[in-house]
Order: sequence, then C-alpha cells, then structure tokens
Amino acid sequence: MFANTFGTYLRLTTFGESHGPAMGAVIDGMPAGVDFDLATHLQPHLDRRRPGQSNITTARSEADRAELLSGVFDGKTLGTPICVVVHNTDQRSRDYDPNYFRPGHADRTWQEKFGHRDHRGGGRASGRETLCRVIGGAFAARLLPSQTRVVAFTHQIGQHIAQSIPEDLTSELVDQHPTRCPDLNVADRISRELVECKAQGDSRGGVIELRIDHCPIGLGEPVFAKLKARLADAMMGIGAVVGVSLGDAPAAASARGVDFHTGIPGDGPAAGLSPAASGIQGGISNGQRITLRVVFKPASTIGSMAREGRHDPCIVPRAVPVVEAMANLVLADLLLASRLNQHLIP
Repeated sequence: MFANTFGTYLRLTTFGESHGPAMGAVIDGMPAGVDFDLATHLQPHLDRRRPGQSNITTARSEADRAELLSGVFDGKTLGTPICVVVHNTDQRSRDYDPNYFRPGHADRTWQEKFGHRDHRGGGRASGRETLCRVIGGAFAARLLPSQTRVVAFTHQIGQHIAQSIPEDLTSELVDQHPTRCPDLNVADRISRELVECKAQGDSRGGVIELRIDHCPIGLGEPVFAKLKARLADAMMGIGAVVGVSLGDAPAAASARGVDFHTGIPGDGPAAGLSPAASGIQGGISNGQRITLRVVFKPASTIGSMAREGRHDPCIVPRAVPVVEAMANLVLADLLLASRLNQHLIP
C-alpha cells in the first residue's frame, strides 16, 4: 500500500487500524527548538475529535490519550522524527462479519485491490485514522505565525444551515455546542434531528466551513501547486468528503464579472486585491481571509445495512478539528517551502 504520507517538507505518515492495538503518526521535517507540550498543544485537539463526546456521536468510548515516543525532549522538538501513538481500548470486533461487505464503505474495493483486508471496523479505512491527522495538524500549527488563525465550524447538517456567524470566530465559540455550529438556534435544531436520526439508525451529511485569517502572503505556486489545489487535495483526502468549494463558488457560476470582481485597480497598496478571490489569487495567498467549504456525505453505516457496530449519525461535528488539522499541515508545509526557497535564491 502506497500514499500513507502527506506533505513535502513537513511530512505526516499515519499508521494503525481501527481495531488494532493503536493508531499513530510520524512527523518528519519538524524544525528543532519548537516549544511543544503534549497536554497543552495536542491533547485538547484530540479531545475535540474523540468519540463518545455526546448523545449525537458514536457510543464507542475512547480516551484517545496521546503517548509521545520520540522527537520531543524537555518541551522542545529535536528536529528528528516525531512519533505519537494513541492506544485503542474500546474495540468491539465481534460486530463485524468478514464476509459481509457494507455499501458505501471501502470493504469491497480494498478486498479487490489487495486481496486481504482488516474487516474490523473498516481497518485503516475507518474514520478513526483521522486522529492521526489531528496529531500532525497540532505540530503543524506550532509553525504558523501567531496571528494566523485557522477555525472551522459546522455550516450545515441536513437541511439546517447556519445563518448568524460571528465575524471574529474562535474555536472556543465553535465548541459551545456539541454540533459545533456557532448559530445556536440552528445548532439546537440540528441536535434534535441527529438524536432522532441516531434512534432511527439513519445518518446525515453536512458542510464544514473553514476560515483562515491572516494567512502569510505568498503561499502556493502559480501553476500546479496552487494553494487552493493543495487545500482541496488535503480535504478530499478525508474519507467522507465528497466536495470542496473556495469562497462562494456556486454564486461565481451565475455572477456577472462587473458584480463579482469588486477590487481596486491601480498602483496603491491594496490595488489588484479581489474580495471575491477568497484570499487566493493566481494560486497564491494574498493575505485576505480564505474561506473553504467542505462537503461530507452521510455516514455510510446506517441501521438498515450495518447489522452491528457503533457509529456517528453525522460525522461533521467531530470532523471540524480534522479539517483544521489538514489546513494547518498544508500551510506549514508551504511555509517551510517558502523559507527554503528564500535560502536557496540569492
């Protein structure tokens, strides 16, 4: 199996299966001397993603306590490979039949491709693999400028769409409600629907909105490694994601150019910047807010076809920190690339 590593200069390799002994991540390329404390900089992110948080998530209960094996000493990174593991403790493998292929899951394709698979909870194709991405994202976040803010939230679940979103949004505000929807009126409606959905053995899809504020100018390349392409690739690599849009992409399709391109021409400091570009022009960050919307399909495991197993009625609330982590990894990787280029070019 190939492609277990993400990134070019900051590289995240994930390992482990959902019902195996542990999940883990190896981060390579992390500079030496970066302050890092597991309890402060990593564990809170894992806690946001872990299962069993509320009555709208899976009943599987995992503490998801991170164990550092290498790469950090006396509270600072060493510049050597960093390895972190999280032990699985609440597997229930008897729920899974090795000869039963679940529609919507990777069961059939993995069997056809590899001829052998771990049928327990989806093995490595399980959403549990995303905790490894959260580990990588926590280290990546330590490389970003202090003013750069990466915040994701639940924009939509089912037919319920957030309308009133604070401009100065923080993760603390997002986490005030189990749905991670900062529009509390909508959040309550989502919560009621998901409780009913869970009781019926059904599932719902949704949309996560990602906001990147104060992104360093100049990240991304103008041809094949555009920042928007790198972000889209990162998000589409999340198992349940079926689509990604930059800014208000649907409106762009029907807009007139005179209405869409409202920037200031000329030679001033703000000349040439376009609010409609959502922070990326010519594949390169322009310093303005980047807005991405990530579309998730309904969870594939539903009562009518699942037989057994414990699963979320909607994975969107728990995927919020995963989306943030993947964005952090992309930005940190491009920052390292930018610094390398500055050293190489006289």
